[in-house]
Amino acid sequence: MAKAEKTFEELYAELEEKARRLEQGNLPLEESLKLYEEGAALVDRLRVVLEGAELRVKTLQSRFADERAELRDVAAPYDADGDDD
Repeated sequence: MAKAEKTFEELYAELEEKARRLEQGNLPLEESLKLYEEGAALVDRLRVVLEGAELRVKTLQSRFADERAELRDVAAPYDADGDDD
């Protein structure tokens, strides 16, 4: 069974935990470097997730704008004086 992708929130929580441990400053150099590298990898993964979300939002906005334009083109003109001519 394939491992499920972690959510943005899960990845962000991992990054926060690594940052918290690094900020304590009581780790050996090698462990600090390892945490820093893992944090950098998490930042890259988070960036990819955010870019994907941004693309989805832009796609939805574009689709919504296209649908609104089609509705305006199809709508019958409004006759303010009530005449049928």
